[in-house]
Amino acid sequence: MTHLPPRLVLGTRDSDLAPIQAAHVAGLLEHAFPQVAVHVTPMKAAGDLHQGPLAQIGGKAAWVRELDRALAAARVDVTVSCAKDLPGPHERGTDTTIGAVLPREDARDALVLPAGQPDATLDDLPAGSVLGTSAPRRIAQLRTRYPHLTIQPVRGNLLPRLARLDAGESDNPLDALVVSYAGLCRVSQADRATQLIPALVLAPATGAGMLVVEQRSGDTIAAHLLDAINDPATARLLAVERGVLAQLKGNCQTACSVHAHYTEKPHRIRVDAAVFHPLGCDAIHVAATGPADDPGGLVENITQLLHGEGVERLLPR
Repeated sequence: MTHLPPRLVLGTRDSDLAPIQAAHVAGLLEHAFPQVAVHVTPMKAAGDLHQGPLAQIGGKAAWVRELDRALAAARVDVTVSCAKDLPGPHERGTDTTIGAVLPREDARDALVLPAGQPDATLDDLPAGSVLGTSAPRRIAQLRTRYPHLTIQPVRGNLLPRLARLDAGESDNPLDALVVSYAGLCRVSQADRATQLIPALVLAPATGAGMLVVEQRSGDTIAAHLLDAINDPATARLLAVERGVLAQLKGNCQTACSVHAHYTEKPHRIRVDAAVFHPLGCDAIHVAATGPADDPGGLVENITQLLHGEGVERLLPR
């Protein structure tokens, strides 16, 4: 029998969204193990403090660097992150591992307009409208489908972005934002979405809508605790998505989407993958379906299809 600790320390970013996610995970763990008290420890992440491009501070590692260090130093036992914010497997060390993946929420992006404005969709926005987002994946697709809109890079925590949109700053006003719908839901702002953007219009982020809990590799006690809240079906989808990302050696500058879903749950998985030129002038779309019990085969299949279409020309050098 695994010895259960009286206390588990859960690390999280100190942002407006991350503590809500951490509290949710803490609640799941305490429900599964009432004898274990879960203590949430927020910490500042470089990605939250820096307002410029992530590439300037080490890419997506800026979201988890402090969490990883706290894990390595045993200041925390597990950490919580959005799967889409994790660096690719090829960019991580072997000191941490994903111990639990929670059931996927809505993976779509959402359009948000300033408070009080009538609902509208991307198709309704007039030429010259300033649309805020910083994700290369979104920017590339929006430039292709809506060349008449102006894309303004906007970073920062979700609630301050919404506040900036509503304030209509005179120096750099925004007419709309594109954000994660799952994120809106988690901060109780789902009603701000005036459009849930279809995946055929805006292919979702790799890992979109998923929360992951990471642990120190080899920590059998943490592994036992996290196994109780892990959703194997969602974890399998994430393994496929991140597996393709690893094969592409994608980073924070890669404009790509890998989205997996069950077609005959739990028997088969369909994977839709797309890689875009950052300027929106070129793109590759591929798809494949395979047995759910062979995620590695699906990763290999999709990767071969992408390379067969010449994906190298679209990847950052």
